[in-house]
Amino acid sequence: MPVETPPAFQGRKTARQGSEQRRLAILRAALRVLVRDGVRGVRHRAVATEAAVPLSATTYYFKDIHDLLADALTLFASDTVENFVDPFWSRANEWVRAFPREALGDPAQITEIANTLAEMGCNYILTQVRDHRQHLMLEHAFWYAALTDERIHGIALQHERRLLQSYVDFLEYLGVSEVELAAKSIHMTVRGLESEGLLGSPDFTPDKVRAALLRRIRAELPA
Repeated sequence: MPVETPPAFQGRKTARQGSEQRRLAILRAALRVLVRDGVRGVRHRAVATEAAVPLSATTYYFKDIHDLLADALTLFASDTVENFVDPFWSRANEWVRAFPREALGDPAQITEIANTLAEMGCNYILTQVRDHRQHLMLEHAFWYAALTDERIHGIALQHERRLLQSYVDFLEYLGVSEVELAAKSIHMTVRGLESEGLLGSPDFTPDKVRAALLRRIRAELPA
């Protein structure tokens, strides 16, 4: 899987720090409106009110609502990778690379890796649902926006490839075959568990989350 570069912002570029802070405030306000009112609620006036800026500020930085929504989702994708994805995989990679490569063929080591990764993943999912609920809701709003506006397809697909790349890098080190299929399988399991957590499913318990992850991870790791 080729390395993904971050999606590019489409709105007006800023040179001064004050202008950049205002532009970011507008984008974060747009994300709050997106969660609260849906895609159709993201309008210049609603975002300006949420950001407590003049209406002229939103139209200055973003020529139309598509640029505003696209840049808000690009910011969300960047924040997701920087604040959640990269820190998790940094810890996971640091841990797994303590194993000598020749030890990775040992069934006992593979079992330990599967158990530890399932535990780490379980803690991550539980923390996301408990402490970062709005972020997960934004992710769902992101995908809905992409489904309803084909101009956002590219941003969504690029973000998805970036998320999958982290799984691929990790699984390649472990010698997993058909690594991209394995990455997608585990990623979809994580996403499904997060959705269960948001919905308050009675099956969303630490033991069941851990067991679901462990079952999927063990199925994808070398026998």
